[in-house]
Amino acid sequence: MKFHVVGIGGAGMSAVARLLAASAQVSGSDSGRWPMAEALRPLGVTVHDRFDPQHVIGADIVIRSSAYGDENAEVAAAQAAGIPLWRRHDAWRYIAQGRLVVGVAGTHGKTTTAAMAWAAVRAGGRDPSLICGGEVRELGANAHVGSGPELVIEADEYDRTFHALTPAVAIVTNVEHDHIDHFPTREDYAEAFLEFVLRTLPGGAVVACADDAGAEDLARRATERLRGRADVVTYGTSPLAEVLLSGVREEADGTRASLRIDGHTTELALGVPGVHNLRNAAAAIVAAHRLGVRPDDAARALRTLGLPGRRLETLGEADGIRVVDDYAHHPTEIRASIAAMRARGRGRVIVCFQPHTASRLRAFFEEFVAALGEADAAIVAETFSSARERADREGLARSLAQRAGATYVADIDAAARELADRTAPGDVALILGAGDVREAGVRLLELLRSRTPA
Repeated sequence: MKFHVVGIGGAGMSAVARLLAASAQVSGSDSGRWPMAEALRPLGVTVHDRFDPQHVIGADIVIRSSAYGDENAEVAAAQAAGIPLWRRHDAWRYIAQGRLVVGVAGTHGKTTTAAMAWAAVRAGGRDPSLICGGEVRELGANAHVGSGPELVIEADEYDRTFHALTPAVAIVTNVEHDHIDHFPTREDYAEAFLEFVLRTLPGGAVVACADDAGAEDLARRATERLRGRADVVTYGTSPLAEVLLSGVREEADGTRASLRIDGHTTELALGVPGVHNLRNAAAAIVAAHRLGVRPDDAARALRTLGLPGRRLETLGEADGIRVVDDYAHHPTEIRASIAAMRARGRGRVIVCFQPHTASRLRAFFEEFVAALGEADAAIVAETFSSARERADREGLARSLAQRAGATYVADIDAAARELADRTAPGDVALILGAGDVREAGVRLLELLRSRTPA
């Protein structure tokens, strides 16, 4: 079997390619050289840095990213040649056949929770496979081909992809309206999550966060609809949570809490910041416990686990300024990231935010204004233009900067220079966004180092 992947440079499609390459011939294309795609070459995957109709010749199946439509040269060539054309959900369904699936869903925290769930299941002596939306540092990759029957997968709601899964354990970290291009209303979005958890296998479990109103409502509705066919377990700091986090505290070297699960208390100590990550860890431990892993063993495995790439990742420090990169691109995520950095430092938190898609910025404009207001100072870079959604023609990024009392910059170079001018020793420069804004942090460090005497 030969697969060709259109858009192989993205996090989702590169992970799919890695798992497929374990048992099939795989090639793929994207526009430019993407690190996650380049990392596939040693596995025997043929990677092209441009799209060309010739690349699909000989493929049995072509898999295309949601970012690329019929106008893509390779998609059009596959259609003309009568080659079966799959989307990501078709590939997931194929990969998940015969596996025990832990599906990690939620508006926020999917990548981190998937990495934690994978590590927690491994703590029970298992070797689960993994599909993750970011690089797991302990792997050096965003996917893993395991020898066991378990598959931990970041169950992305975009394009309703997670409906391809029939999980043994379905985690839902939170449900907050997003992806306006696919879910015009909050009700559409909530219904998609309900359909996902109702696909849970008989005897399985839905694991939902009691601290989030959307996830808590989902748990209630799932309980009514599942009627005991699968368990619904809630977790969090809420007194109503069945698995309770208590004694939550943030410290200079991480976060700590006690986790009460099935009458047993497990001490949870993470070397990463943010109360939200304690919740993510709790979900991972509950999921692993459902697969037979002792909570104490799972918690021990999470103690030294780092966050995935671009999740509160420290890029470096220069001139007394720490530069941290984070994937946050939703108002709730921005607030959580700022709070996590403020809890760990004594200086100011200076944010550089790049909006991701004009539709999201338009829909949550006021929420973005409020979220950026929680930083000590903010810079707003022009909205990222991707294959999924083209450039913002309304000047929304500039308007956001004006309303939030922030500074608008047109590009990444200008963002780095502005950060260099605005930051001082003791500050944290927090780089936020799902596009290419990470480069602003890299260039900022170069500027800071050039002005620091050797």
